[in-house]
Amino acid sequence: MRRLSLAVLALAFVNVGGADGALRSLADATADYAPFASAQSTAEATALTQARAAALLWTIDVNGDGLVDFSNPTHGGVRGIDAFGSGDFGAVRDAGKRRHHGVDYVAEVGAPVRAPIGGRVTRLGDAYGGVGGLRFVEITNPVTKLTARILYVAPNVVEGDILLAGEAIGTAQDLSARYPGITNHVHVELRDANAQLIDASEQLPSASMQQALRAVAPREL
Repeated sequence: MRRLSLAVLALAFVNVGGADGALRSLADATADYAPFASAQSTAEATALTQARAAALLWTIDVNGDGLVDFSNPTHGGVRGIDAFGSGDFGAVRDAGKRRHHGVDYVAEVGAPVRAPIGGRVTRLGDAYGGVGGLRFVEITNPVTKLTARILYVAPNVVEGDILLAGEAIGTAQDLSARYPGITNHVHVELRDANAQLIDASEQLPSASMQQALRAVAPREL
């Protein structure tokens, strides 16, 4: 695993305001995509699409320094409704007794999983007390103080590794034994500087972003 200096890592991040993150209007597939409402903004979106390779649209550079700040961990969409509920942040669980603490990103078993934020790998652990062999990776950014915990990953990193957003952290695990019939996915919990859970889909690039960009420049993607 490549090790980066914290000085280099610090250049990659700006403080993002939780639920008011820059991707709010692109995070929800049902949104009206307000940034593309005017002719000027449509032209800007088209120019963006033409200037960037399709693969890079799964990442975002918030401050324009050329380094990735946020990355979609699976290059997939948010899990829709199945027999186990929705993968959205705050979705109902256990007949309303609790809420979903993260966002589920669809992933094929064995597919690469990427760091949603950059930072230091601060913890590797077992989900569900190690039952079923499901694991998680936790990354903390020393600049923004954001922490991401990514569950259902077979890790290929170790504690202390320093990563940029978008770098591989492992592969997606198979959830079928624990949740028969569920859409396979990884689960991302994102916490702000105050350790409060925030909606990862409002920060991380999503399938909605892809759809919006295809709508304004369908031949470029």
